Amino acid sequence: MRQVLGVLLIGGFVAAPAGALVGQRGSAPSAIKACSLLTRDLVEPFVENKRVLDLIPPDEETTPTYSACEYGSVRLQYFPAGARGARTAPTGFQPLGGVGETAFFRSNQDRYAELLVWSGAHNFTLQVSVPTGSTADAIKPKAAALANSIIQKLR
Repeated sequence: MRQVLGVLLIGGFVAAPAGALVGQRGSAPSAIKACSLLTRDLVEPFVENKRVLDLIPPDEETTPTYSACEYGSVRLQYFPAGARGARTAPTGFQPLGGVGETAFFRSNQDRYAELLVWSGAHNFTLQVSVPTGSTADAIKPKAAALANSIIQKLR
């Protein structure tokens, strides 16, 4: 999953205007921590065996440009205001209505459902593992609901 995230991060930053990236150098880390947003109750619907959440705690990574949380089969990356450029998506993403102000979705070979979401000054990505025997399109409504739950926490 981390390889996928690296590609997504690189793609997102390549699409960002150069000025937006320069403005972030040396800035303080985001005050919002991704694991404070990605709580157990939000992750449980995506985990087949809930006991896994007791055994493997959330894993948080924070840098000056983002905060990420991997919890169960979900990864959230939160970017502080201005960290990402225009509200556009890399090739392969489709517009996703009903989520934030602007959102995009793609199936990553039916291994992950990926969402890019903007709402107000907030920008985040979600990667949700697709259960065996399912598809990213099949879990898209649940992933969209998860994104909207995170938006509610950001208000």
